[in-house]
Amino acid sequence: MARHAPRPCIHPGCGRLVDTGSYCGEHQALADLRRAEQRRKVHVQYNRTRSESDSFYGSVAWRRFRNSYLILHPDCEVCLAHGLVVEAKVVDHIKPYKERPDLGLDESNMRSLCRACDNRLRHDRTGRGGSKV
Repeated sequence: MARHAPRPCIHPGCGRLVDTGSYCGEHQALADLRRAEQRRKVHVQYNRTRSESDSFYGSVAWRRFRNSYLILHPDCEVCLAHGLVVEAKVVDHIKPYKERPDLGLDESNMRSLCRACDNRLRHDRTGRGGSKV
């Protein structure tokens, strides 16, 4: 296998030649520390901005409700309205949980959906493919 010619370290002001990677040994350690600190900041920010709905969807009450709802309503309600029988995989809040947490476990605010319909409806609500509502 052919080797590449040594390249200079990409740290500003360093001219040491490196065979592999982008940094010399000294500056690779600094780059790793910088990257780890940046990752830590991203995780802190993520945890700070998580909403209460994240904990709701991980709760035992929601998982039990979701499982029993799918047993009672095994087919996608949107597909059924179009004459198709498709297995539901998702229980969707008609009025989003973030807007109406009081309806979080209210069966009248639920519908069973296949993944395709869930993705399409989520896209329609947000204007993109994400889960913001």
